[in-house]
Amino acid sequence: MRIAFDLRRIKNPGIGRYMKCLVEEVVLQAPQNDYLLILPPDAEETFSVADRNTTILTSTMKYYSIQEQIQLPGILRRHKIDLLHSPHFMMPLLRPCPCVVTIHDVIYLACKEDLYSQLGRLYYRGMMSASLRLADRVITDSEFSRGEIVRYLHADPSKIEVIYPGVAKGIRQVADASRLRAVRSKYGISGQFILYTGIYKPRKNHAGLLRAFQRFLITGGSGQLVIAGPMNEGGSILKGLALDLGIEKQVVFAGFVDDLDLPALYSAAHVYACPSLYEGFGFTVLEAMACDVPVVCSTAASLPEVVTQAAIYADPRNPEEFAQALHRVSFDSDLRRQLIENGRNNFQRFKWETAAKQTLAIYEEAIRTPFPKAAYA
Repeated sequence: MRIAFDLRRIKNPGIGRYMKCLVEEVVLQAPQNDYLLILPPDAEETFSVADRNTTILTSTMKYYSIQEQIQLPGILRRHKIDLLHSPHFMMPLLRPCPCVVTIHDVIYLACKEDLYSQLGRLYYRGMMSASLRLADRVITDSEFSRGEIVRYLHADPSKIEVIYPGVAKGIRQVADASRLRAVRSKYGISGQFILYTGIYKPRKNHAGLLRAFQRFLITGGSGQLVIAGPMNEGGSILKGLALDLGIEKQVVFAGFVDDLDLPALYSAAHVYACPSLYEGFGFTVLEAMACDVPVVCSTAASLPEVVTQAAIYADPRNPEEFAQALHRVSFDSDLRRQLIENGRNNFQRFKWETAAKQTLAIYEEAIRTPFPKAAYA
């Protein structure tokens, strides 16, 4: 087969890691195929598979644009592509070949505060509905997301396959003390700390974590709270809240963390806290487990499905309850050892080798699906 991947969002956190890990493993497992990787400018060095049976094409096509609807079919025709996989759901409405799309979640429909524009939400819903209707197969990351896609978009559940993503192989425990010290120094961390990684969005519930951390300190906890990830407009809001709560000296806003630093940052943490109100999957809790960090986790959305018995759960909307969970995991050494062991076992369920094998099987199904000739017009 000649398979194209639309990877124009490779630079986005989360989905970018999904794209990189999946594509590299698919190419490794199925070297008999030829692959076209459609990338944004300056992303040519993203993949370690460039010396194999792959062709890299850079494109300035904007997502959600008329331009991509015109240019993308032409690219697929010129390269005689047999199948397109779009790991971010967008696909050409006039498709020249069978298509597989990944719909990770319906966050902008379920969490309207993440996309303030009503027109934007309508367009998002329309394009996602079109992709659901036109795609030969649909992949999603969790049973929770599958249910949400059916709920919000009235999709046929039999068309949607759940394939769990994996944990990137480079994210594992770092035991080198000098490396851990270097990362602490780089991000201004001075002592024992609780970690949360994630871009600023209201649904990520950074504010709830700050309130829980205040309660944690009041009830005898100590150390710092490190919040890693781009804050954008949320930075001033959260720093103002930390000041109002009187905890500004104990909170470190680390900002963007380089992928090379992430394993050490996780490994240096005493506890990983995930207070999110909505996640289609929840990569970061698994990454923490891969680095032997005990987890306090929200009870919301897909997180219990992904985490199972490998964390202590707390209501993310209840700062007192979340603080109590942080306190337990911080000070109960037996509980910490058990959570670390459970985490090691749990993250083993999520392997990119397995995800790639299942995804290749979906490609075979899509290719065998009768393709309407009108789609070539």
